[in-house]
Amino acid sequence: MSRRIYPLNALRAFEAAGRQLSFKKAAEELYVTPAAVSHQVKGLEAYLGVQLFRRLPQGLLLTETGQRLLPELREGFLRLDKAVEQAVESDARGALTISVASAFASKWLVPRLDRFATTHPEMDLRISSGLAVIDFQRDAFDAAIRLGRGVYPGLRAVRLFDESLTPLCSPRLLEGDHPLQHPGDLRHHLLLHDDSLDFDPAAPNWSRWLEAAGVQGVDAKRGTRFSHPDHALQAAIDGGGVVLGWRSLAADDLAAGRLVQPFPLWLPLGLAFYLVYPEASADRPKIQKLQDWLLEEIGLAARTGLS
Repeated sequence: MSRRIYPLNALRAFEAAGRQLSFKKAAEELYVTPAAVSHQVKGLEAYLGVQLFRRLPQGLLLTETGQRLLPELREGFLRLDKAVEQAVESDARGALTISVASAFASKWLVPRLDRFATTHPEMDLRISSGLAVIDFQRDAFDAAIRLGRGVYPGLRAVRLFDESLTPLCSPRLLEGDHPLQHPGDLRHHLLLHDDSLDFDPAAPNWSRWLEAAGVQGVDAKRGTRFSHPDHALQAAIDGGGVVLGWRSLAADDLAAGRLVQPFPLWLPLGLAFYLVYPEASADRPKIQKLQDWLLEEIGLAARTGLS
């Protein structure tokens, strides 16, 4: 049996006017004009085929039909308001599933998750590592963090931070027979390559960095290659060579002294990390909490020099 569709705005106008016994007071409550409330009520009366108010010089009086309808309608709106509030509250709690590049997860996100748990104990993050394109209508993800240029059709992309690269190494390489003091000293050390950026022909690599630093006589092709930037960083931490490392991914290791930056030259990657989610999710409390927390963490890192 098909359910009848009722004019919700007109019912709201009648409920407010019947409770207040005044079109003017109802209009103030609903943020419309008294004429608009009167028009909505007249339309409802015509729709139902009954009179709901007696309009007297001294004000409004409910008819017998209006008196029967008002308490039931008021109870219905209270239940509706409660249901909406409960739905919003429920969406602000529970699990939030995000897709994140594995390197970003291990080197930036995971070390900060204890602070997220402390700030939002009511939420459980579920983190899936991957770089595949997310179809939010098909895949069970609420949001994703991606490296790109911010062009994601149909989605909202919130820029988190830009990325840049520079040589990084273990502090041990600043000592020994061939200490890293000048860029030309790289000829004595193994170069570690991060091949995860090969998809972008404009991305910085050892050849471009050495050229920008004015260094000659260093074979930019030699060395060990990795498909993930966090693996290349770990090799550098272990003293296995010098990596052209990512600023954000290396921030905690630099702060802890596990890595050092022997030379001041950074090359911009031309890409940034973005929080990406459907436009329709922009007002969801869980998404807003995640977004606010990420931006707060990034601001904290910038203030403490860890970005």
